[in-house]
Amino acid sequence: MSFLTQLSTLAAAAVLGAAPAIAQDLVPLTFQMSWKAQAEHGGYHQALARGYYEDCGVDLTIRDGGPGMDTAQLLTTGAVDIALVSQNDGVMRLNEAGFGAKAVMSSFKKIPQILMYHEGEGIETPEDMAGHPMLLSQSNRVTIWPFMKAKYGLSDDDLRAYNGQIAVWMSNPDAIQQGYVSSEPYRYEQQTGEAARYFLIADMGYVSLGGLVVVPDTLIEAQPEAVQCLVSASVKGWQDFIEDPAPAMASISARDPNQTEGQMRFALEKMVSEHLLYEADPSEIGQMSPEAWKAHADMLKSQGLLAGDFDETTSYTLEFLDASGTQG
Repeated sequence: MSFLTQLSTLAAAAVLGAAPAIAQDLVPLTFQMSWKAQAEHGGYHQALARGYYEDCGVDLTIRDGGPGMDTAQLLTTGAVDIALVSQNDGVMRLNEAGFGAKAVMSSFKKIPQILMYHEGEGIETPEDMAGHPMLLSQSNRVTIWPFMKAKYGLSDDDLRAYNGQIAVWMSNPDAIQQGYVSSEPYRYEQQTGEAARYFLIADMGYVSLGGLVVVPDTLIEAQPEAVQCLVSASVKGWQDFIEDPAPAMASISARDPNQTEGQMRFALEKMVSEHLLYEADPSEIGQMSPEAWKAHADMLKSQGLLAGDFDETTSYTLEFLDASGTQG
């Protein structure tokens, strides 16, 4: 049986298996992803496909994201129950604005963002990026960019618009563009046959967790068992995804046919080899380090992007990870 046939069979089985899922006593929750269906969300799709959320009492609906979507805003308006937020600062800014919410787990131990550059343009170290056009999203301009400016002497004059595609960057050898280590390098290699060149921003000293699962304080207070189910099932889903990604890949490819087997397997390999999911053992998946939270908050405070008296410990909780056997 071909891989695509297997995916179709698994996707059909997932749909059929979901029919009786809306049973009594299941708590319905909607989980907003930060982007379109992709392997970087694989653990959540895996847990859904395997029935792990149902097993512990939650009827979870995953909503795909897209360009320009603000998952935090959807959370504040009550449009969704759970949001996947890219970095620590997204939760802290919610709290600073007066909305009570906490991260209950993270997808990644460090952010997967990279800065891609072209070979032969004189870029060997991050300091060499000065003077090159820099394609960055609006969200990264208020987090990653101030850090890079301060550390490497870069200038706002070099900032350029970023549209989520690599075509503009490909046509301009002088340019540098943001991306995901698990995504854009694969697309570049497919188009050129060459390995992409990039800096992993986490290796440049930028400290933040990635892909944070954020829930309102009201949900934690009203439905702590459902939040525990969300965390425990998601951690289990990620651990299972590493071992046998086929169920999640079937769901992802059904949602977005542009996600090929090659792309998804490349992403999974990078998430493991770059130690995004865990450093030494899959039991670490989901964990959140208080030290990483403090380092990110201190960085924002030093740049005037966060109030000096803000307490970052109000933006996360480890209680659900502790109960899952995953220590922060």
